[in-house]
Amino acid sequence: MPAKNDPTPSFTRQFTREGELKIRALGVSRRFGFDLYHRLMRLTWPRLITLFVGIFLAFNLLFAVIYRMDPDGLATSGRMVDAPLFWRDFFFSVDTVATIGYGNIYPVSLWANVAGVVEITCGILYFALATGIAFARFSRPTAQILFSKVMIVREVDGVPMLMLRAANQRHNTIYSAEARLSLLTDEDVGGVTMRRFVDLPLLRSSSPTFSLTWTIMHRIDADSPLARWLEDRECSAEDALIITLAGTDAVSGQLIHGRWTYSACDIHWGARFADIIDVTPDGWRTIDYRLFHEVVEAA
Repeated sequence: MPAKNDPTPSFTRQFTREGELKIRALGVSRRFGFDLYHRLMRLTWPRLITLFVGIFLAFNLLFAVIYRMDPDGLATSGRMVDAPLFWRDFFFSVDTVATIGYGNIYPVSLWANVAGVVEITCGILYFALATGIAFARFSRPTAQILFSKVMIVREVDGVPMLMLRAANQRHNTIYSAEARLSLLTDEDVGGVTMRRFVDLPLLRSSSPTFSLTWTIMHRIDADSPLARWLEDRECSAEDALIITLAGTDAVSGQLIHGRWTYSACDIHWGARFADIIDVTPDGWRTIDYRLFHEVVEAA
């Protein structure tokens, strides 16, 4: 049965499911451009692309206004686009910053030439920064490690065992995989209550290769920090369990990692995980991810 705690324990306000600590800094100056690179790296791809496109459009609209300040600054040759003069200047700005230069519009005044020099200089810097951010995000090591959304506690050889499972969804080889499970809990230290991480020893904390699934287990014996949970089969709503898994990707040679956070209500007592691995008649091994998070409750 699941733990009988509040289904929205306080830890969910401190961590995301992916193990990110929720922090709101007070009294810290956040001036424009502060740690800009890190902020851009944390944006999702849709937001980052929207930001790049928005800046590009705003940049060219600005220079269209600048070119329009000198109505005779641009000359044309041949047939022109059937659009207001402002949009002619906008299209010229796009052609200039993209170094296309079709030749049907060109600057003739000092103002327009100076504006063109400034625009090209700023445009080179912008494209260099945008390309650098995009490359850094593409080259950043990522892992498709899936963790079960629930944990179970059941007896194995007469000893209660805390279990969760992980899977490598890419099914490539991750060398020297290392798992680490920690308990975030309140402890009394010299009469002061402090939030502390306590490492939980695992039955097997490493694997030479990790390509399919891995059941990660912690023995809840008398020395385990979780022993106090066994009496009432429930844990404190203030406690959180954080699992991290890291290893070397055989394809890229980079260190990759994954993490997940569990609350009290994620534990099922006396249950077992549903079977997900099978072998087809022609020898193919299958993993049924539809049942990956499913548990079979004790009768």
